Amino acid sequence: MRILASVVVCFITLSSSLSYSQFYVSPQVGFKSSGLKGVIKLTQPNSVNTGNVAEASKTGFVLGTGVGYTLLSGGIYTLDMNVDITYASIAYFEEGYNKGIGSGAFAANGLSGGSTTVLSFEILPLHKISIPSFSLLTPFAGVGLGFNYMSTGDIKVTPPSGNGTLTGNSEFKVGLVLTYGAYLNLTSRIEPFVQFKHMIPFGSETVFTQDYQPTSGSSSKAEYSIADAPGYFSLTAGCRFNF
Repeated sequence: MRILASVVVCFITLSSSLSYSQFYVSPQVGFKSSGLKGVIKLTQPNSVNTGNVAEASKTGFVLGTGVGYTLLSGGIYTLDMNVDITYASIAYFEEGYNKGIGSGAFAANGLSGGSTTVLSFEILPLHKISIPSFSLLTPFAGVGLGFNYMSTGDIKVTPPSGNGTLTGNSEFKVGLVLTYGAYLNLTSRIEPFVQFKHMIPFGSETVFTQDYQPTSGSSSKAEYSIADAPGYFSLTAGCRFNF
C-alpha cells in the first residue's frame, strides 16, 4: 500500500507540473562584447610568420530569439529547457590588425572588409525561482553549451599592399555559457526580461583567412590567425511569449 500511495503521489505531482508546462519564444536585442588576445600568425605554403600580440576586442549589436519548453513547474522552482539563437557581426580581423600593427593601419594599408558574422546556438537549462513575497520579478540562471558558427568575409587588398582578395574562413567554436537575469511578471503570457551571458571558449586558435587570390595569377595559401578563441559577454532585453 505504501508503494501504491507513493506512486499516486508522484503521478499527481507530475501531472500538476505538466499541466503548467508550456512552449515559449523570446525575441531579444542587445549588445555583445567579444574579444581575442594572442599572437598574429601568417601561414603560407613555405613559411610560418608570427607577429605581435594583438587584442581584437569589439562590441557589436546582437539580435535573436530564444525558444524553449517548461519541463517542470510547481511552487517556487521552475525548470525550462531553452535554446537561444543570435546573430552578430564583429570586426575581429580589422581590430586585431590595427592593435598589432598600429591604429588605422588596416585602411592605410589598402585593406577593407573582413568582418566576422557570428551565429550563436546556445543550449541552456534555465532555473527559475519564484519569490512568494516579491512576485513582480522572477530571477533565473543557467549553465549550458554554446556553439558559434563564425564566417569571416573576404578582405579586399588594394595598394600599397597589392591587388587581390584574401578569402575569408569559416569555422565552429564551442564554449561554456553562463547566463542569469530576471523576468518581469507582467501577465501569465507576456514576460519582459533582461539577460546577461558570459561565454568561456574552448580552443586556442582562430583562423580568419584561407588563401590570397591576386587580380592576375593563381591563388596561394595565406592563413591569418590569432592564437586565441573568442569568448564574449552580452546584455540583451526582450519579451517572452508563453503559449
